[in-house]
Amino acid sequence: MAELDTVFEYYGLSDPFPTSWAESTVQEGQFALRPSGYFNSSDVLKTDKGTSGDGRDTRTLQRDFDMFVTMKSTLDTAYREMKKDFLQEVKDWGVVVIGQQIDEANIKAAQIMKPIMDNKSRGDRLKATLSLIEKNRYLFDLPATLLENIKCGDHDSLVRDYRRGIALTEEIRTLPHSTELSDFLVQQRRVIERIWGEVEVVVEGYKRSIWKQLSQTRPDDNYILYISILLELGVEDNPIWVWLQTLVDNLKRQMDDAFDDLNSSLQILRKDVFNASPRSMDTIAGHLLNAISSPKLDGNINARDLPEIVRMWVTMNEVIEEVAKYFGKQITLFWECASGFLDGRTQSVLPVGPNGQSKVHLTLSQEEEARIRSDARELVEIYASRVVDFFVQSVADSAEKITSIKRAKSIDSEYESQATTPQEEQKVMSMRKESVMSLSASARLANSLKTDRIAEAQLEIEKPPLALQQPSASTPSSGSEKNFELYAFLPPSANAIGTTFYLSDILNTLGSVASELAGLSISSRHIDVLRTMMSTVRERCVSAACLSWQQDAKQFNMMEDWHSTSSRKCTMIPALFLQYQSVVLDGLQRLVYIPGAEKKSKVVVILPPSSKLVSNIKTQFANSIFLALNGLVQDAVASDKKMNDINGSAGKFGGPKSMVVNDPVALVAPMELRLLLMICNIAEMKANVVSSLFERFSTLFSIQLTDNSNIIGDAMKQLDEQLFSTYMKKKRGIFTTIIRAGILKSGIRWSELGKPTDVSAYICQVLLQLVLVHMQVASIGPMLVTRVITDLLHHIVNTILESFRQIDKFSLGGMLQATVDVEFVNQKMTSYGTPEIESLYQACYATIQDATDRSKMEVDVMTRQLEQMKKLLLKCHKQSRLEFSCFKDEMRSKE
Repeated sequence: MAELDTVFEYYGLSDPFPTSWAESTVQEGQFALRPSGYFNSSDVLKTDKGTSGDGRDTRTLQRDFDMFVTMKSTLDTAYREMKKDFLQEVKDWGVVVIGQQIDEANIKAAQIMKPIMDNKSRGDRLKATLSLIEKNRYLFDLPATLLENIKCGDHDSLVRDYRRGIALTEEIRTLPHSTELSDFLVQQRRVIERIWGEVEVVVEGYKRSIWKQLSQTRPDDNYILYISILLELGVEDNPIWVWLQTLVDNLKRQMDDAFDDLNSSLQILRKDVFNASPRSMDTIAGHLLNAISSPKLDGNINARDLPEIVRMWVTMNEVIEEVAKYFGKQITLFWECASGFLDGRTQSVLPVGPNGQSKVHLTLSQEEEARIRSDARELVEIYASRVVDFFVQSVADSAEKITSIKRAKSIDSEYESQATTPQEEQKVMSMRKESVMSLSASARLANSLKTDRIAEAQLEIEKPPLALQQPSASTPSSGSEKNFELYAFLPPSANAIGTTFYLSDILNTLGSVASELAGLSISSRHIDVLRTMMSTVRERCVSAACLSWQQDAKQFNMMEDWHSTSSRKCTMIPALFLQYQSVVLDGLQRLVYIPGAEKKSKVVVILPPSSKLVSNIKTQFANSIFLALNGLVQDAVASDKKMNDINGSAGKFGGPKSMVVNDPVALVAPMELRLLLMICNIAEMKANVVSSLFERFSTLFSIQLTDNSNIIGDAMKQLDEQLFSTYMKKKRGIFTTIIRAGILKSGIRWSELGKPTDVSAYICQVLLQLVLVHMQVASIGPMLVTRVITDLLHHIVNTILESFRQIDKFSLGGMLQATVDVEFVNQKMTSYGTPEIESLYQACYATIQDATDRSKMEVDVMTRQLEQMKKLLLKCHKQSRLEFSCFKDEMRSKE
């Protein structure tokens, strides 16, 4: 319109369009304007009065009409002029400039009005948002509220606020939809969903932390709290089932790690024992002597065995006790928790979750119940398997397992760095299991039983030692060390007292835990597993103790100091052997019957020992006696040089292997003394020690040892005879030399001798030598005096007889001299006479008479000579009363 006003003004027109005009039309290229309040010309012509139809007069109408004609003419002229100049199609009908001006005006208006409209729109949105926030302030504050509850550990408030938020959100989600509220409702729901998304992020993170805490929760912790929280928040997985399965997996892994660590630590300690300085005979004897003196190993336990050995025992005892009791308790707690879920007692106090969402998790299916029972049984089986595996493996098996574990860990570190998916991680775990468990527990048990049979075959009763020429070795044999490698849990060269003491403690602990586990109402199968475990471990412990027993028996001679005791004329060995064997038998009895195991259930787990096991102990008992005697006998018959060499290489601790013989340097007793002491020891052992041990064994193991008693008795008798013969052989040789030299080589002419005036010198030498023997034997073993002197007397008379038989002829004087000699011996040694010796005397008399020439002898002369001979004998007895008084004293002691 502004542009039209400009045109009208250009042509000198003013207000050509009354404001009352409402319509304009163009017909046939002309403007046709019709005022809404006027009539057209035809209307004027039709009026029969001087006024128009609406009451105006004709002049006014005529004026208006003229004006109209004029204006129309003007417009027509203007239109024609405009049509000629700018109202053309090429000039967009004359509105190009107008359009440009309008566009420019719109741009300027937009620049001015857009910020205003944007601010208005932002204000409207802010008002709507504030209204929405005010109306749903609780939901907007809910993420921060939940985070604060989590920070404070307020689980109850968190669950309460979260469930209230669920209710409000569901209420908004279910608002009725209408056309008027559609835009606002969509916007509101969109905002609420975004807020609820943040709430879910917070809650899901909290759920993950609760899942993690639940996975690390043990049965004796407050696991119900975490399960309740998850059920109240609502979860897809069943937290009860997941927790039980996680608990089973954790216990399996913990058992593997615990026993692997135990195995590794003990092998390190075992290496320490090997790397320890070599033990001398004195050290071994000293430790064994201390162990015998204090069998309960109280006080300074390091003095009872090598410190490294004691350290290994103590460590193993402590760790096994800790591991066994821990896993026994955890398995028991697991089953108690599982039983509560199986019978539904525990679920009765658990929440059902929002809208009963978690109710489905409060009931276990039959498959899940069966799986839980199977898991409980499997835990017991794994525990028993690892215990058995620890005791049945050899040193080589242990080393191989340690290597496998290291290799598995190396594989883990390599593959875990590459594993990016759960499937790859599962593959790594499978490879680890296959690597570590390449040899199953059953296979290890089979190998162990095989090696046990080999070791037992090597420890069977040996024949009584007959060869007494070789001394025993000063250190354990290589075969003994090899046998120790069959038992990874046995410290090398550990003595039997410490072995039985610590192993009995270990068996008591294992038996107590097994008894507790057997009381769980899991199944009958798990009870059989525990019984098998205890029987297997018991057999291995008994076999290990028997190995140490035999080693000690071979080394028992190291405690011999070859000093006679004050109370008995023998060494300390018989008393020590009785005490040692008694302590070992008591320890073995504890290993076999495990009396210290607590009976925490009515189920019997520790079954009576098999007859084979008791029979093996009986065999080892007899063998230990043989081995100990054999070592002692070999020391007794060893040469003085050999024994002094052995003694010189050993340290001195004021006891075994040291004896001062008129010299500041401690030397081993001479062979003759050792033989006598050993004979006394055997006599003491046969009379008191062995019988007491047999009685003790029968009482402890309820088995008779009649056959073994006879065998050992015969063997000890044979040893005694051999030792006595060895001792007497040298003595007999001395007397043989004296007698044969005096009768046959002294220059005496028996066929020309005159009347005797004294007893022959060789007889005095023999008796004096016999006095020395008497003194030696009486100082060592008084009970042997009669036996030794009688034996030597028999040998002396027999040697005299054999020597006289070599004399062809006796003169009267020679006959009298020979008779005086024999009779003097006979009268001096009356207290040692025996029927056999008496017969030898008579044989001597007869031999002398048979070789005497009686042709020139008169009866009265013979009678006088015999009377003089009696006087001579009486005189000789008086003269030698002091020299040979020991024989009289012996006779008086007999009377």
